[in-house]
Amino acid sequence: NPYEAFNLGLHVGDDPSAVQANRRALEHALQVKPLWLQQVHGRQVVHLEHAPDPQAENALGLGPQADVSISTITGHACAILSADCLPVLMASANGQVVGAAHAGWRGLANGVLASLIEAMQEASPIGCADGLWAWLGPCIGFDQFEVGGEVVAALKANLATDAHFKPSAAGRWLADLPQIAARQIEVELAARGLPQIGLAEETACTFSNPSSFYSYRREAKTGRMAALIWRFADP
Repeated sequence: NPYEAFNLGLHVGDDPSAVQANRRALEHALQVKPLWLQQVHGRQVVHLEHAPDPQAENALGLGPQADVSISTITGHACAILSADCLPVLMASANGQVVGAAHAGWRGLANGVLASLIEAMQEASPIGCADGLWAWLGPCIGFDQFEVGGEVVAALKANLATDAHFKPSAAGRWLADLPQIAARQIEVELAARGLPQIGLAEETACTFSNPSSFYSYRREAKTGRMAALIWRFADP
């Protein structure tokens, strides 16, 4: 069963009732309500304060079409589904705003992290003025993420470096998604005059660790994991 390890994705062919049961179990364990997105590899942002009522989601329960969510409220979590793409979670220094982004290569090329940082700064300019924390979740590793030249060109457009790419044995290219994301975060924060006060990276490769992670490139028909971030109530 490609979905047996707590699949949280409704769009991958799993039994919807099983997925909804998993989502309810997660919500109960965390005691927060995740907003699930219909991820489309873009840069659209959803603010949890203005998000539709979860009960009003479309018939498939996919939620709004977006690849970024941010929140300044408590009781609700920003949630990103992935199975090789990079989940990115961020928080302002004072914890007043948090956000999450779905950062596959298309999202990175489209500026999804710039959209995340811009939205967080607009939502809490004072909180972000003291800096932002970032966490890069598990994704497909440098040695496994083989792409064509057109992908490299799209990703290099705003990097000004070749350091995050290397030739593959098959005559194509390998791309380092976490380091590309880290560089984009660094550049975007600097352009906005915001400090980067910390960046943590989960270095495990989703493709190379079948016992721990779903991987679309490894199996195609597979589930989705979730990365979530939320605000606690002020003490």
